Amino acid sequence: NNNNNNNSNNNDNNYDHPLEDALSKLHERLNEENATSDYCTWFLRILTASQLKSHPDRYLPFLSADSTDSSFTSAAAATDCLGNDGTVDLSVFCAREVEPMGKECGMVQVAALAECLGARVVIEYV
Repeated sequence: NNNNNNNSNNNDNNYDHPLEDALSKLHERLNEENATSDYCTWFLRILTASQLKSHPDRYLPFLSADSTDSSFTSAAAATDCLGNDGTVDLSVFCAREVEPMGKECGMVQVAALAECLGARVVIEYV
């Protein structure tokens, strides 16, 4: 009888945790370069662009063609995104600064994605 108790304890220690295993596998897949993670990143970029385009009045005040705006990858990119009226054209901005892979994102993009997903985000600078 004492032997059965020891086996029971050993089984508890070796018990598989399906949720932990699944999360571990998901983490691995989402961090593989040139694989699943790229598709997930691209999908999030499309969600962000859709949010920006669907609510231009919400985001345009935070985008300027100023070269110090962190939403643009360069001063030239900021100038390229100007419309005829001198304001940022969101369609051009999204096509050049949001949708392509390998582009950095600024606070406007983070806010748009967070609002799209209904998530709360706190940005801290170190």
